[in-house]
Amino acid sequence: MSSPGNYNQTMPGLIQQVKKTIKEWKMLSRGETVVCAVSGGADSVVLLHILMELMEELGLRLIVAHMDHGLRAEESRRDHDFVKVLAKSRRLEFTSRLLEKGELKGLGGSPQEAARIKRYAFFEETAAKYKAQRVALGHTSDDQAETVIMRLLKGSSLSGLSGIPPVRGIFVRPLIQSIRASIEEYAREHGIAFVTDSTNLTVKYLRNRVRLELIPKLQEDYNPSIKETLARTAHLLANDDDFIEKAAVKAFEAALIEQRAGAIVLDRSKLKRMHKALSSRVFLASVRSLGVEVELGSLHVDSFFEIMDGVRPNASISLPGGTRARREYGRMVVDSGLPEEAALFEQALIVPGMTLMAGIGTIDAKVVKTPKKFTGGVNTAWFDYDALIEAGQLSVRQARPGDRMVPFGMEGHRKLKDIFIDAKVTLLERKKTPVVIVGDEIVWLAGLRQSALFSVGRKTSRALKLEFTKEQS
Repeated sequence: MSSPGNYNQTMPGLIQQVKKTIKEWKMLSRGETVVCAVSGGADSVVLLHILMELMEELGLRLIVAHMDHGLRAEESRRDHDFVKVLAKSRRLEFTSRLLEKGELKGLGGSPQEAARIKRYAFFEETAAKYKAQRVALGHTSDDQAETVIMRLLKGSSLSGLSGIPPVRGIFVRPLIQSIRASIEEYAREHGIAFVTDSTNLTVKYLRNRVRLELIPKLQEDYNPSIKETLARTAHLLANDDDFIEKAAVKAFEAALIEQRAGAIVLDRSKLKRMHKALSSRVFLASVRSLGVEVELGSLHVDSFFEIMDGVRPNASISLPGGTRARREYGRMVVDSGLPEEAALFEQALIVPGMTLMAGIGTIDAKVVKTPKKFTGGVNTAWFDYDALIEAGQLSVRQARPGDRMVPFGMEGHRKLKDIFIDAKVTLLERKKTPVVIVGDEIVWLAGLRQSALFSVGRKTSRALKLEFTKEQS
C-alpha cells in the first residue's frame, strides 16, 4: 500500500489532490461508467463538479444518484429537487429513491444507521442498473478523522481504527485525502451552490458532537492539526491491517482441516500456536465463509478463545444469526446451526416433476397451457415455459452473498440480502429459502419474489407453474 499523501492542500490544488488520490488508489479507469452519489451538500456537489472536470480527460460517463431518506420532511424533498435540477442543468442522467415509511424498521441500530444500509443498497442497485463499474462517494479527510475518534470512543479493532477505506468493492472516495475547508473554499471560488442539512448542526448525534465540540477542543488545546494527524494515523493503521489480513488468509488455509456443508473444521493445536492477532481473524474468517452476514465483536472472539483454551473438551458457544462454535477435542468447529443437509444445497430442478430438497421442502414443476387466470399465493410462480427452457437448465440452490435479481415490477437488480431484510427473514430461514436459477439469472426467490425475466405475456402459449412446499419441522 502507498504513502499517506498530502492532507494539507490549498484550494487551487484541490483538483490536483483528487487526481493524485484517484491515481494512488487506482479508483477510476478510462471509459468507466461512474455513479456519483450526491446528497446536495458541499462535499458531494464539489465531488460531482470535479468529476465533470475530469470527464473528458478520463472518458467517464457520469450518473447522478440521490437517496431521499424522508427523515427531514420538507428539507429532504428540497434536497432531492436541488440535486435533480443540478443533474439536469449539467445534462447528466439522474436517478433517485424515496425511502417509504416503515422501510427502516427491523434493520436494527439508529435510524441513521438503518438509512445508511438502505442508501448503500440503492447505490449498488443503481450501479447494476446502469452497468457502472464504480460508485463515487463524497467522504473527506475530516470524515476520516471523525470516524477514527468515534471508534476510539466506542472501542474498536485495528480494522475499525483504520477508518473509512478509500476503495472498497465498487465504492471509491476521491475526496478522502481532501480537507473539508478546501472543499468549501473551492465551492465559494467557483460559485457552486449546495444545500445544508440542518441536522448537521445539532449535537443530538455523536458524530456531530465530535465534529462541533470535541475536535475544536482538541485543536485549540492539544494539536491544531489533529484532523490531519488522525487521517494519517488511519492510513498507517490500514497498511498494518492489510498486512495482517493477508497473513490471516494464509493462517486460515493452514489451520483448515475440512470445509463441508455449513461447517468449518479447524486444527485446534495450530490455532493455539498462532499469535492471537491471527487466530482471532481465522475464527472471523470461518464465520464469513459460511455465507452468514453477522456482526461479531470482541466478546464473541473472547468466548471462542475460552472454549478453545479451556478444560472442557466438548464446550460450545452460540453466536449471532444462529451460528455456533464448538470444540471437539483436537478440533474447533464453526457451523451455521442448521442440519448439514439443509445448510448447503444445489441441484437440478426437475421439469416437469417434483424436486426434493432435503431439510428444505419440495418444488413441483408443471407445464400447462397458459391459463386466463393465475392461481396460487407467494409460494407459486408462473413463467413463460418456452422462453425459460431456451435460456438453459433450471437449477435450485440456497442464496449466496452478493446474489442479485430483477424483481417483477421493478427496474434494475436488487440484492437478495435486501429483499430478505425488507421481509424480515431470519438468517436461518434464508438458508432454507430456495433460489431458482437459469444460467446466471435468478428467476425466483421462493415464497418472496419472482423475477421480471421470463414472465408470462400475451404471446405465451405454454406456462411453467412452480409450487414450493416447505418441509414441516
